[in-house]
Amino acid sequence: MGKKFGIVVLGLGAFVLVLGLLSKFYMYDRLAVVPLNQTTTSTSETLPGADAEYLDVDNDLTITNGPLRSVRVVTGDVDLSKEASDELDEDVAVWNSYVCTDTPDFDCSGTETPLAGSNDTVAFQRNSAETVRWDGAVSEASGETDEDPFEGLYFKFPFDTQKKTYQFWDGTLKKATPAEFEEETEIKGLKVYKFVQEIAPQKSGEITVPGNLVGRKASDSVKADRIYSNTRTLYVEPVTGAIIKGGESQDSYLEVDGERGATTTKATLEYTDDYVQENVDDYKSKAMLLSLINTTIPLVGIIGGLVLILIGALLYVRASRRREDADSAEYATV
Repeated sequence: MGKKFGIVVLGLGAFVLVLGLLSKFYMYDRLAVVPLNQTTTSTSETLPGADAEYLDVDNDLTITNGPLRSVRVVTGDVDLSKEASDELDEDVAVWNSYVCTDTPDFDCSGTETPLAGSNDTVAFQRNSAETVRWDGAVSEASGETDEDPFEGLYFKFPFDTQKKTYQFWDGTLKKATPAEFEEETEIKGLKVYKFVQEIAPQKSGEITVPGNLVGRKASDSVKADRIYSNTRTLYVEPVTGAIIKGGESQDSYLEVDGERGATTTKATLEYTDDYVQENVDDYKSKAMLLSLINTTIPLVGIIGGLVLILIGALLYVRASRRREDADSAEYATV
């Protein structure tokens, strides 16, 4: 009976050990990837009472003050994802990002042109979230099209995000710049890492404007530098790499001969509270599941499995010795 029980414990220990190893090295790798058919709509707005200042191009280049809203629609393309994965021989997702920024009453789904808008098709690795070079990637903004311009992180941070600096994409500069880890904190009870991407004022392009916008005569046409600066703050759930809350404070203006002219955009926009709550509710459960598979089950499985194997082996050996002793005693009696 003892030998059979030992064998049962040995088998159970082997099963638990294999389960722990499979969870860590097989199940996690297949679950810690972004979906190909992603569909999300996020909304960012200026805070109440903190109106934006911007240059209204469609209204005779007038300086306007008022609230702004930015809507971002992200849609995964399953067919393009498979195509890119086959071409690049790696697990790649292709998502489209449409961003529309205008006044709160503007219809981003309509045919009118917003104050600012972009339409990007981005290929990126499904686990690390790093963008990859692919011929089908394209960025369209302000009537200009760039093919395959992306680098760094774009939609999210990697699964198992670390407390370090990452390169994060900036659509105005058309390059990735450092997003530095600042602190670990909580949003609505969910642990997040705070990253800050500080972009110092720098030239982002040129534009010809009436002279009165840069301290010249209104009748003059002046070529001015477009100066862009931004502070982007991102709160990331570290297990999934999802951005739970994001915001940016942009200060962009015209400049001629080193002198500041009219402001083109000065605004602070943040995710709406409803969207942040939606993210918290969604990614809290996903983070718990991934943590269970990546940490808890492997830890319990490996340690528990080894302990059960040891116990089973001891029970088997002890039972075998007792049987041998019993046989010896019986033989001696005879």
